Amino acid sequence: MKSCTYLYFMDKFVPLDIPLDKLMEHAESKPLALFEFVRDIIEDEVGRIESVSFHEAYFDPKALDVVLEYFVRCSLGELSVKILYSDDPVRALSRYYEHE
Repeated sequence: MKSCTYLYFMDKFVPLDIPLDKLMEHAESKPLALFEFVRDIIEDEVGRIESVSFHEAYFDPKALDVVLEYFVRCSLGELSVKILYSDDPVRALSRYYEHE
């Protein structure tokens, strides 16, 4: 499988058009700005977002897996939202949870 960037929330993977270099650039210096790339997708599902906080980043250089987790407050309550890059997004999430 080809590496790709995904949005993961509400048990769904949504492919994104964010290249790895842009993802890494934002992950290091401005992770909340990166969230703006996916805000509309999330709001289409859950309504208006009240607040967003960056939680944690995970990087596995061997597998080239990147996971960024955010907590989003909306009318449904608080949601965990992840932006990830991997050739196997399920593996990336599993390793992220093991790391956490």
